[in-house]
Amino acid sequence: MSNYGQIGRPRGRWLTIVGIAFGGIVLAVLVAATVWQGNVHTSDTSAAESHTATATFLQDAGTEAGMAAPLLRQFVETGDAKLAPQIQEHATVAIKNLTAAIREGGVADLTTIAAEGTSVSDGLGQVIALRQSGNVPAAAAALEQLSPAFEKVSAEVTAAVTLERQEASKLQSSADKANDAASWLLIASIVWGAALGVGVTALVARSVFGRRVSKTPSTI
Repeated sequence: MSNYGQIGRPRGRWLTIVGIAFGGIVLAVLVAATVWQGNVHTSDTSAAESHTATATFLQDAGTEAGMAAPLLRQFVETGDAKLAPQIQEHATVAIKNLTAAIREGGVADLTTIAAEGTSVSDGLGQVIALRQSGNVPAAAAALEQLSPAFEKVSAEVTAAVTLERQEASKLQSSADKANDAASWLLIASIVWGAALGVGVTALVARSVFGRRVSKTPSTI
């Protein structure tokens, strides 16, 4: 009987150690998964904000270009000198926004759009120069030649804005899911850690109590 007890105790001790080790591994996995999902949330949120900023820059560029176009046509028709600085200002701001969009980065082909936008801006300057020189027919002809390129760039900017906003929405959705997962994993980690702590405490208390009982001399 005593031999069985001596054999059973080491076996029980090993099972306890294995159980605690397994519990610790599970806790470590839960914590690691929580950190990973937190990093995914941070990364995707940052990327979503970047694509939103790019879309805003592109939209602003399109707005400025859209304001310059009717002013340019009005300038060719009337020759009002006050319009030229306004047109050039809108064109400059549009190019600055395109440059900012490229700097921010995105999924759309922004480099091509910016190159085409710069070309349109140069053409706009030529139309203004022709009208200021008094060559109205040449200015009108240059404006008509510029119109298809302007419409093409405007359409590309609109498509790029849509693409960037879709990407931002997709990334934000991913970030939200990662945040939810991180929250649940954190709760699971806390619960599991608390349970593991209670279990270890109970085992330690049992071991200490068992030693004290075994050392207490029998009075019977």
